[in-house]
Amino acid sequence: MDKYTILIIFNLPFVIFGIFSALARYKESSLGRLSLLLRLVFWVLIGLGIIFGQQIYDYLVQNDLTNSQPLSLADVVLVTGVNFCLFLSIRAYTRLDHTERRLSDLQEKMSIELSKKDRG
Repeated sequence: MDKYTILIIFNLPFVIFGIFSALARYKESSLGRLSLLLRLVFWVLIGLGIIFGQQIYDYLVQNDLTNSQPLSLADVVLVTGVNFCLFLSIRAYTRLDHTERRLSDLQEKMSIELSKKDRG
């Protein structure tokens, strides 16, 4: 099996899940339109880079823009690890943002309830 095919098989699920996750957060109204657009562009660019990795490398070699060796199995593992870390960091950021919003809402409700108790 070609190493570029292995790269696609290992990394494309992260890209697809990232796109669907962004769309789901947008439908839940926990993600704004601009944030959705940025996340979609981010994941689509990563997906295109993975899918067209071999063509990009061939272009760079033909135009003498790189002097590196072709993709190795270690490179596949490294790219998969970086992609997984990006996926996890965006997921952690989303959860942290959701928790901050929830905490802010709870604090606001608590403040309203305490002000009602003080009045009456």
